[in-house]
Amino acid sequence: MPSGILRLDVRATIKTDDDELINTSYNGVIQCSKEQTDRLNNREELKTQDCYFVTAPTFETKSEKYGRLNGLQTVGKMISLKGGDHIRYDIFSPVCALWRW
Repeated sequence: MPSGILRLDVRATIKTDDDELINTSYNGVIQCSKEQTDRLNNREELKTQDCYFVTAPTFETKSEKYGRLNGLQTVGKMISLKGGDHIRYDIFSPVCALWRW
């Protein structure tokens, strides 16, 4: 966006350690200062405190084991980002009265 704010539109498939597939999609917002954006473009690692970076993931799976994910709306925040290398999120889900984890 002209203001420097970025909007996310992500779709990915996760393969679990036990070979189950989980589709995820999320939107989100990233807002970093020019200095932080320059650091990211130079492939330096950014942390939570460096940028406002939140997401809203949902999940879909045919897996019985992970089927409870189909009914969740989650919120995520970036904890670590390094361009071309990795992104790590903390993902949170509100307590649901219908399920016990």
